[in-house]
Amino acid sequence: MSQGTSNKILCFGELLLHFAPDSDGYWLKNQSVKIYVGGAEYNVASALSRWGNQVSLYSALPENYLGNQLESKLRNEKIEVLAEKSNGRLGTFYLPFDGDMQNAKVIYDRFPSVFIESDFSGFSDDSIFENVTWLHISTITPALSENAFRKCFDLMKKANARNIKISLDLNYRASLWQNQNPYEKISQLMPFVNVLMGNIWSIQEFLNIPIEYELNGNFNDENLLKQAEKSASEIQKQYPNVELIANTFRFTKGDEVNYYATLYSEGKLFISEKYYSDKILERVGSGDSFMSALIHGSLKENSVQKILNDATEVAFRKLFVSGDTINETINIENL
Repeated sequence: MSQGTSNKILCFGELLLHFAPDSDGYWLKNQSVKIYVGGAEYNVASALSRWGNQVSLYSALPENYLGNQLESKLRNEKIEVLAEKSNGRLGTFYLPFDGDMQNAKVIYDRFPSVFIESDFSGFSDDSIFENVTWLHISTITPALSENAFRKCFDLMKKANARNIKISLDLNYRASLWQNQNPYEKISQLMPFVNVLMGNIWSIQEFLNIPIEYELNGNFNDENLLKQAEKSASEIQKQYPNVELIANTFRFTKGDEVNYYATLYSEGKLFISEKYYSDKILERVGSGDSFMSALIHGSLKENSVQKILNDATEVAFRKLFVSGDTINETINIENL
């Protein structure tokens, strides 16, 4: 797709390598493992660039051939790269290609990495924010190190002062928040956030907004919608700067999935179509593709219902695309 907008989105986060063996261990016999480039913010940047947006990824890369190759890959994807470079290693994670980021099968190997050890002093504010109209961060990044958290806070504060829209994805990874209080850090970022994505459970973990309705664990529980509206309403009471609040609901049982989402705006809860499949191909990156569509639709000034409809369909269709990012089969302008 050609570059179709003058808006520029800045994403800040760690670039990762995703090693994806099969769950049954045949990779040992075959001596072959699938490897994908990943990381929440990169996944968002990749989709947005594919859809014709100008995108910049602020991250860290090792000062070696691997870092150079990854930088070339991103530039080939038309993603501007702001890379803090140093001696060290890339962060990685291991997750079977039939596994889920939120279950026990994910193994992180990112401590230390060049991103975690970076002091993020290599670029001036002017170079970071040049032509930027939107900043995106996920809650994975401030969990990684004190420097990363301080940089998130600094970027969000300065973006807010420049009237740049700010989105935050409430990705909760328990293994990254060990010995830390998520609320303590994320509550400091929330006054700058305009667009928020998560679900009622991550909202409870990060923002201390409890689930008040009794839930039966089923995707068609009406209390899920009541809680989504309640949680979103409470967020806007505490943080009136938040304009859009998305809740995604993905219920999987074996290979089956039920998926839908809500979007809260100006005191009203919008509800998407519900999707179902008896088999999915990939569990990684669906939420990131939803976030990408949320940003894309907002920048195009689409209606709230269209933003939600497009984001939900994109996220559902990502469940049938291998790897961490969308591919050419998902064109948000031609769903």
